[in-house]
Amino acid sequence: MTTIRVVTFNTLFGGHDDFGLGADDRWHGQVEYLRGLEADILALQECNFWDLLGKRRMYQTLNALGMGSAHLAYANETTSGHRFHTVIMLSRRVQVAAQDADRNRYHHVMGWANLILPGLEGLLELRNLHLDPFDPRNRAREVSPLGVLAAPGRRSLIVGDVNCIGLEFPEPDWGQLPAHAVNGQLRLPREEEVSDRDATELLARAGFKDASHPFKQEMAATAAFGDGDVPRRQDLILMSPDLAPALDDYRVDLEPVDKELSDHGAVSADFDLSRLP
Repeated sequence: MTTIRVVTFNTLFGGHDDFGLGADDRWHGQVEYLRGLEADILALQECNFWDLLGKRRMYQTLNALGMGSAHLAYANETTSGHRFHTVIMLSRRVQVAAQDADRNRYHHVMGWANLILPGLEGLLELRNLHLDPFDPRNRAREVSPLGVLAAPGRRSLIVGDVNCIGLEFPEPDWGQLPAHAVNGQLRLPREEEVSDRDATELLARAGFKDASHPFKQEMAATAAFGDGDVPRRQDLILMSPDLAPALDDYRVDLEPVDKELSDHGAVSADFDLSRLP
């Protein structure tokens, strides 16, 4: 079987209350939900405290999901003391050729892996993003080097929480946001007061394709369902042009929101690698 499933999901403080320090009821619900998705590549964000005690929480999640391997990208400390680690988990069908993380350029971190997949000649290059939620200029800086992954001959995926709106999502009513939260979403002062989409526009101009487009899901919100927030599509699966022909399915599932497991839904895409030349 040459079809693989890719899932991206922001766990909201690693599935634990009290910013990751509290009860784990949400984590148990997340595990049950994610197990049912049967992902081959699972990209997680906001994995707070998953690094402690020898990455204990990460391995608890890995084992509970029955997946084959996991890699934690250790995040920078924010001004409030959080470390929003990201994790890439892989099924036993996927092998790792190389993996690491980049913190120097990123507000949080970018985890990456080069993967060996059944039915794919060559490597799949995966990048798991959690971009700067506060500074539009920094988001553009964070994604700028990634354009090369769309070059001819490269099969690559950029997934994760980009903290800005995906292309073609309708302009929200930002007046619903409190004043202190607006700067992270709008263009700079003296420019038109519309959503900053520089990061997604840069990746699109480099050639990346949004997996939502062939399935007319550009207007499906994925995140920001909390009180006082403005729902928007910011959890993305982007494909290089040479990988795009393999896209077979795309879904936004808001079950985690409906069950109060997270303020993000899960986004998944299936790729039939036999479609590639």
